[in-house]
Amino acid sequence: MAHVNPDDTIPTKVKFKDNERRFTDVSCAGLFLIALTLFFCLGFALVGSSVPVFVIGEDGTGLKLSDERMAEAEECCANAKAENIGNPEYYDNAIGICYYMETGDRRHLTGSDDSDFPEDGNIFEAFTLSPEIPATLISGAMAIAVGWVVLLRAFATPIVFATEFLKIVCFIYIASKTPDPTSKIVFFAVAFLYACFIVWKRERLQFAGKIISHSALALQKNPSMFMGLLCVKAFYILEAYCFILFMSKSVEVQGIKSFSYAGMTYDGNGVPSGSYVQHGCEFKEAAWAGMARNIIMFVWGWSVMFFTQARLSIVAYMIGSWHFHPQDMPSAGQAIKMTMTKGLGTVSFSAIILAIIQEIKKRLKFKWYHHCGPQCVVTAPMAVLACLISYLLETCFKMLTKFTLIIHVFSGLNFLNSAKKCFKMMGRHFEGGFITDYASTTVLQLGCYIFSLGITFAAWAWLDETYNWDTMPDPTNDGEDGGSSAIFFYIWLFYICFNLYYPVLSIFGIILLDMLLDQVMDLNRKYWVAPVAATFIGIVSMLFFQYVAGIILDTVDVCFVCYAVDKDNEVEGLAESEFTIMIQELPGYKKEPNPDFNTNPNTTLLVLNPNNGQMGAQQTGTGGAPQLLSFSQAAVGQPVAVVGQVVQPAGGQVQMGTAPNMY
Repeated sequence: MAHVNPDDTIPTKVKFKDNERRFTDVSCAGLFLIALTLFFCLGFALVGSSVPVFVIGEDGTGLKLSDERMAEAEECCANAKAENIGNPEYYDNAIGICYYMETGDRRHLTGSDDSDFPEDGNIFEAFTLSPEIPATLISGAMAIAVGWVVLLRAFATPIVFATEFLKIVCFIYIASKTPDPTSKIVFFAVAFLYACFIVWKRERLQFAGKIISHSALALQKNPSMFMGLLCVKAFYILEAYCFILFMSKSVEVQGIKSFSYAGMTYDGNGVPSGSYVQHGCEFKEAAWAGMARNIIMFVWGWSVMFFTQARLSIVAYMIGSWHFHPQDMPSAGQAIKMTMTKGLGTVSFSAIILAIIQEIKKRLKFKWYHHCGPQCVVTAPMAVLACLISYLLETCFKMLTKFTLIIHVFSGLNFLNSAKKCFKMMGRHFEGGFITDYASTTVLQLGCYIFSLGITFAAWAWLDETYNWDTMPDPTNDGEDGGSSAIFFYIWLFYICFNLYYPVLSIFGIILLDMLLDQVMDLNRKYWVAPVAATFIGIVSMLFFQYVAGIILDTVDVCFVCYAVDKDNEVEGLAESEFTIMIQELPGYKKEPNPDFNTNPNTTLLVLNPNNGQMGAQQTGTGGAPQLLSFSQAAVGQPVAVVGQVVQPAGGQVQMGTAPNMY
């Protein structure tokens, strides 16, 4: 390839020392620190202002008002009852929570004394009453995620094929449990066709195993990096626990307020006979709690992306140094220090870009009811366009943002200057300026998906057992015996799978759905709290699994950039490296075009001497005898033939050019 201008690339070096770097994108770093401060200040303000509303009764069953709320409720209900004096019979009692105080009844869902959940509770109240459910399952997800990466380091290729085989098993299991004969045939056919697809694409899966193995080798050579990333993950987990705590406590930041209800009375013939105003008491959320919750949700989304980019930064420091100068490498502590200090601004800058991309994708989503009616003529094409834009954002801008951060780590440039370098460098070697291995990405994402799905259903079953519900549908039940029909199982399964596929967006969607069902729609909590709360736990687990799987994918991305830097700097021996051979198999890799040979009779060609196999340059002239030249004698910068290419110099004989692995 042509010589690259040094201004258009970066040297084969990672600047990780204090005297080599400066603070970059400082304003974005300050903004991120302010956002984090708001996150914790507002969160702990919610915790400090929260007062338990309900507690378990003395006998261990049922719910009653907490002592803190009881005095407030008694005062409010006494005033409401006094205002109801003079109302017609049956309308002279205080309503709302006063009903439970006067009758001695307790709040329940099922209409019986079996449930221990408030009838107006939500998913966060489920976590508040039973905090051991999210704590245990999310801790289990962390342990599974770490163990999974350890196994991938040792058994990459078998796990790749095992993951694909597991898909077939799932289809067969669904087919065996489906009562409808037609559905059985469909699922068995899908399983068979997918098995054929695996056989057809087995070489591609083996290649995915090689990529993951190469990444795992880099992890094995840098064990301290893995431990450093676990430390960063510990802060990630801490913020996740705080996020759940803040959101759970936000539902307890409320007071008891009076309200009134105006109604009409009717005689025996159904004719209006009068009117009344009935007073009662209800729980009312503090006005500032909703605003605080929205800010916490936004900062959490930014933080998720920040930890993702911080992980990539640490991997780039360690793997890049190991690749370019293994004798002079930073420790994991140095990599974390640089990421969280001088690189904080650029990391947070790239994180906010990714968060904005996620927000745009959320805005571009169409609901199924948007296509109901004649407007589908307009909404359907718009939905297709929205999908294309989402794909562009996900594949192009997201990948370029990742590669830009890697360039920043290597060079110490700010985000915009790193982006300029990245666009030029990656565009020279990869189609569209970015490259990724979709096979290995799919394998790792599917592993995250399966683990998260299992934790979701475990949470659902645990919630059912804790609150004496029976809400998990039976996929084999056709509904004739009064039980939950199979259709509800597949509806909830689709809902869970969809949310796990978009975890960052869905965690906000679930909170909004919970608020909608809780405050707008009068639905029995029994039918939605358990699956929605379980999905929330599954999404948080999915974020942890993706974080750990991302260590491997980040290592591959760093290797891609290292390859581009090496190629720009014409590093010797690059063509013979194992990774170069692998990367040339990826779609999107730019193969260098064959050089254009001129017709100058003095053109230098690389030939293999048929007598002794010596590689050299052969000078041919019009009508002249060939003369074997050494490489040192060959003219510098003249074109050469690639392996096996037939070249016809003007006036000379046809020669078979050959050369070592060339770009």
